[in-house]
Amino acid sequence: MGDFHEKLDIPNDSACLFQVRDLVSRGVRESGFPAQVINRLQIAVDEAVSNIIEHGYINVPRGKGTIALVVDVSADRFRIEIIDNGISFDPRNLSDIDIQKHAAEGKAGGLGVFLMRKIMDVVDYRFEAGKENRLVLVKNR
Repeated sequence: MGDFHEKLDIPNDSACLFQVRDLVSRGVRESGFPAQVINRLQIAVDEAVSNIIEHGYINVPRGKGTIALVVDVSADRFRIEIIDNGISFDPRNLSDIDIQKHAAEGKAGGLGVFLMRKIMDVVDYRFEAGKENRLVLVKNR
């Protein structure tokens, strides 16, 4: 048990999401971060990467874009930085979703940012137009 630090590059292909889930799981297990949050962390990170694949790289053929993930985990903190070169998107512009209303209207999906905010303690997004997008997700013990 100790600090876990790893970088993973994946293409913009949802078939690679299993690698992301595995990275999150290994980071938690090898660092001593509480294992009961693995599933929630996987959901939050999965949503973030899925959004990049679906929206950020909407005009990029599958497999032609790259998403970099940098994971730093200690016993007290899980931190992941997700970097891409897709279309910029600022989650701060999204209002919170009324889940009951959302479900009553028969909507599915579109809950990614809402879930990220509910699960994580920090959702920090930075972008340089035309350069790169950086999303940092942090969960404290």
